[in-house]
Amino acid sequence: MHGGWKSATVEQDIARIAKEIDQRGYGAIENYISSEELAPLRAFAEIRVQEAGGEYVGLAGADAVHGTLLSELPRSAEFRTLCRRLYELGTGTCAPEGDFYQVLRCLQGSSGQRHSHRFHYDSYVLTALIPITIPETGMSGDLVLLPNARAIRSSYLANMLDKIAVDNPLSQAFLRAAARRNRLGMVRIRLRPGNIYFFWGYRSIHANEACDRDRLRATALFHYADPHQQSWARGMIRGARTRIGRSLPGTAEGRTAQPF
Repeated sequence: MHGGWKSATVEQDIARIAKEIDQRGYGAIENYISSEELAPLRAFAEIRVQEAGGEYVGLAGADAVHGTLLSELPRSAEFRTLCRRLYELGTGTCAPEGDFYQVLRCLQGSSGQRHSHRFHYDSYVLTALIPITIPETGMSGDLVLLPNARAIRSSYLANMLDKIAVDNPLSQAFLRAAARRNRLGMVRIRLRPGNIYFFWGYRSIHANEACDRDRLRATALFHYADPHQQSWARGMIRGARTRIGRSLPGTAEGRTAQPF
């Protein structure tokens, strides 16, 4: 039995999700991916982590997950329409043309813990998250977010200043403490495999909590609509980052962070 992703989501449900994102920070569709469809995705993630010695794996782009549902989903007319309408309801503007930026994140081992508690803003307006496998006991790697903490910036440089204000040791320590104490309006989401969760990733500060080292937490992320896609400053900075990355060890293949 197929999940809900092959069925068109009615406008009333899309409006409900958009309202929930605005009011509580996120919206969800339950059982979007069926258990039969989840099984091969879980096996795919487990194999990739085993190949990495039981440590963190991040796979970016549809080609990296070729032959799985994750490569098929962003081409689905139903899924694309769902994300486009959420964007339009959330911003009041027409959705731009463009593909998804997608990542499969598999957290396990000590490196998986190092990839946790990294608070950030996304570079794309809408983030769709599908849990593939989540630990059922112990630390489960909950999604933590400070919803809708900023507006969509009119310039790429203003967006960069926001990111720099969050991506520093002092801010990170402050946000981790706020998450532990449930302060500042932080929202904690216990993820359920097969559901799909939506939030304004560009506007919300968010991170995943850690899970136990011997447990696998795998999630698929689909990022939609970069408001600074045409920015000349963005192009220059990305080009410089790429050139620097090629000259440094450990920054080439396998890096899955979103492009600034």
